[in-house]
Amino acid sequence: MSSYKISLSIQLVIQYVYDNKYPTKKNILAHLEEKDMPISERTLERYFEKIRADFGIEIEYDSKERGYHINEEKSVKVASFFKFLEIVQVADIFSNSLKDSNTILDYVSFDDSKNFKGIDNLKDILVAVKEQREISFLHENYWRNSNKEYTITPLMLKEYLNRWYVVGATNNNDELRTFGIDRISELEIKNTSKKKREDYKDRLSKFNHTVGLTYGEGEPEKVSLLVDELHVKYMRSLPLHQSQVILPLNDDKKHQVDFYVYPNYEFKTQILKIGAEVEVLSPKYLRDEIVDILEVSLRNYK
Repeated sequence: MSSYKISLSIQLVIQYVYDNKYPTKKNILAHLEEKDMPISERTLERYFEKIRADFGIEIEYDSKERGYHINEEKSVKVASFFKFLEIVQVADIFSNSLKDSNTILDYVSFDDSKNFKGIDNLKDILVAVKEQREISFLHENYWRNSNKEYTITPLMLKEYLNRWYVVGATNNNDELRTFGIDRISELEIKNTSKKKREDYKDRLSKFNHTVGLTYGEGEPEKVSLLVDELHVKYMRSLPLHQSQVILPLNDDKKHQVDFYVYPNYEFKTQILKIGAEVEVLSPKYLRDEIVDILEVSLRNYK
């Protein structure tokens, strides 16, 4: 079983407040009762305090709306919390299933087991981030077919396409670098760093508007796509980015889908994956870049 346990009733409270618009205490208690987990109003108040203390999620009452909501300005990244919750729940499911039967993995197909290489480094990196300590390690460079030693101040862990990365400040300057933990070896936690995470707050916040690992300079931009109705169903279940907004269906059975992002390489790759079911509406330079990429690809088949 996972060593990080979150009661199901607390999970349901957080999810219900997140999914619904200003529910009342009565609404929340009724929802828990429907799930066969009835609690008292006093217990619900204790839940709010525990959720704030344990998870950094502020559930507050809005007197104007007469209901509760998650104050996202005061809370941790709520979407990231639910991703963490998903990881914990899946780990518990597999752990319990393995206890019941050692053949359970015969019924599961993982995309790529190499994705988990280096996962043992996660705990030490997270400790170093929390305690603001330096780490040193060897990093394998695929392009140069070489290994190089680095000492950085780790500032954040980031997951992308089922792989984990550490974002950190190098010791030589204030440059932020991203390292795949699957290419890290000989990791050591070092002394307390002189660099403070708060000093990188603005640059780290750029990742909130970034698909993948590389963000641009300046400000993120509004990007508008025109997407076929069928593919929009997939985008609803798996958004390309947290800023995604799907507009109503138009007369041509298409949806305009808006984002507020840095249109970097990874975002362009996601657009290209959709293929003929998407058209870039704006900005124009991004539309032109996608057209150029498609034309070069087409020439490869002539």
